[in-house]
Amino acid sequence: MLIFILQTLASILAGGTSLTSTEQIEFSHPSNRKEEGGGPILNLYIYDIRESKQIQHSGRQVERKLTQALQPASVNWSPTWFDVSMVLTAWDRTALGEHYLLSQALSLLLRHRALKEEFLVPELRGYGNLNMTVSVEPQIEAGSLWSALTIPLRPALYLMVTVPVEPQMSLVSLVWERTFRVSNTFDNTQGDNGNGNGTIETITKRLVIAGIVINAVSNLPIKGAEIKVTGIRKSATTNKEGLFYFEELRNGHYVLEVSCLGYLPCQVNVLVDGLICSFKEISLSSV
Repeated sequence: MLIFILQTLASILAGGTSLTSTEQIEFSHPSNRKEEGGGPILNLYIYDIRESKQIQHSGRQVERKLTQALQPASVNWSPTWFDVSMVLTAWDRTALGEHYLLSQALSLLLRHRALKEEFLVPELRGYGNLNMTVSVEPQIEAGSLWSALTIPLRPALYLMVTVPVEPQMSLVSLVWERTFRVSNTFDNTQGDNGNGNGTIETITKRLVIAGIVINAVSNLPIKGAEIKVTGIRKSATTNKEGLFYFEELRNGHYVLEVSCLGYLPCQVNVLVDGLICSFKEISLSSV
């Protein structure tokens, strides 16, 4: 359960901030600072787990075909809900860099106060959205928390996610379906002169992912780099300014595979949440 909530938050943070990969998300003790020059890192550390006072009883009915007559049988589960408290810190070359990364994380997480089911890993689905508080007073007083962590007080975000735990885990396959209907009608009763009465519906595509691919050494844009979205048949090629974009993707987590002749390939995590366009700056190193 703890691993699943960490995986969910890591995917959201890596996809919606200037970080390009979940490998830049750590889960260790906040005192375990990485070597200088290692690049920006967010550290998500669980420091407290306790049974939720707000959600003490919550049941759901699961229907299963258990008989030859295909009569549904109801199985009632009563999960116990727990408040999982975490502290989110940032490491970078400078204090300003750390503050910038924390600001990005704060702005992103405030859009996900309720973790929508579509953004959860499969093991956490089936209960609807999960409640999350961002930078509310932590379960443990801040001074006491940092004293217990045996490190000086530093800027941080305090997160709490309420998650269900069942005595027996059952995995349920979920199917999500969206149907889009677009109709264009025009009553051309007046012939081809275009004076007939009618309606015209214009189609506007939603830009969801955009970015630029640059040379890691010269910072110059790379033309002709290919970007593929793993798991679906979508790809794009950078123009002479190194820019690329994708339209009309469903909300969720995506991984971009970036490749170009003469450069090492790389993968980048991206979050699409339907609110703003995710922009990524991707650096490629020469072979």
